[in-house]
Amino acid sequence: MLRSRGNMSIYHLFHAEEIGVSKDANLDRLVKVFGQMSEGTATRWIQMPKAILVLLMVPDNPASGAIYIYDRVGQQFYLISFDQGSDDTLTIPEFEDLLGEYRLLDWVSNPSQFQASLQEPPRA
Repeated sequence: MLRSRGNMSIYHLFHAEEIGVSKDANLDRLVKVFGQMSEGTATRWIQMPKAILVLLMVPDNPASGAIYIYDRVGQQFYLISFDQGSDDTLTIPEFEDLLGEYRLLDWVSNPSQFQASLQEPPRA
């Protein structure tokens, strides 16, 4: 089955402590600090027991979204990347379409399923 953005990859970014968030920080603070560090705002946020799926966007730019996973157990941040199209130009409707098409909630419900196949993020 061909997907609209080709293959999906998940890249490890960093540990929560690397952005100054302790393991005991509440999730609102965690996402806020991550957004500030990335100069974005969490416009969509789906919280599950083991992870959070976040669409981060630049304020006042409706085509600036990037999708991230925060593994609550391992306290690690990950970027979701696609072979086709830019990873940081998503709109909210595109994000909502990708949720189902790529079964993103399945990945968020069990982050350990993708951790064995992680790659380093591409360098600009």
